[in-house]
Amino acid sequence: MQTSYTRLTSFEREEISRGAWTDESFASIARRIGRPTSTVSREVHARVKYVRCYRAETAQQRAKELRAQGRRPKKLDTHVHLKQYVYTGLRRQWSPEEIAKRLVLAYPQDKTMRISHETIYQHLYCLPRGELKTELMRNLRQERKLRQPRKYAHAKRQRIQDIISISERPVEVADRTVPGHWEGDLIVGKDHASAMGTLVERTTRLTLLVPLQKKDALSVCFRQGHLAVLHVGIR
Repeated sequence: MQTSYTRLTSFEREEISRGAWTDESFASIARRIGRPTSTVSREVHARVKYVRCYRAETAQQRAKELRAQGRRPKKLDTHVHLKQYVYTGLRRQWSPEEIAKRLVLAYPQDKTMRISHETIYQHLYCLPRGELKTELMRNLRQERKLRQPRKYAHAKRQRIQDIISISERPVEVADRTVPGHWEGDLIVGKDHASAMGTLVERTTRLTLLVPLQKKDALSVCFRQGHLAVLHVGIR
């Protein structure tokens, strides 16, 4: 069983739909997809009145609509004039703190022209990689690729070079609607004496295990990549 909650995938809803049509018990369906029985029961009863009427496609679409309704739009994505002012200030090498203070002076009566410096930072670091992000980040007085707590500002710890934030992954990867996207992780055994890599396909949750002789980044990357290529080739 899963130890932490994740949203049901389209594949899991298809399995629930098949089971519901054949009068399979919720407990049996749950064991087959590796979910708690309560998750399956709650999913079905939240969508339909009669169990046999449950349809995976309709349930998946409704789940997407509910997730979309729950997302608050970002202020700089909906307020064009404010966004133009912020971008202009950044190109003039104003700091986000300076921009936030200048807005109050420039628009004392317009409360919509307000934004915190932290919101500006978050907007910048969540921009997709490209010329716009490169230009705006270059104009920051202290350019950093990652936001971090102040107490870590002078830490000597080595960081991954040219890291890509998880927020920059495509929508189809985040929603798990298109198969073929894999996640890799590392499991270290007792006393760090052994290690195993994992590859999980995000849509189907198919899991591949990779035995490792070493735990360094190059070995992990090579072994996981090699196994993924072999699996795709076999299919």
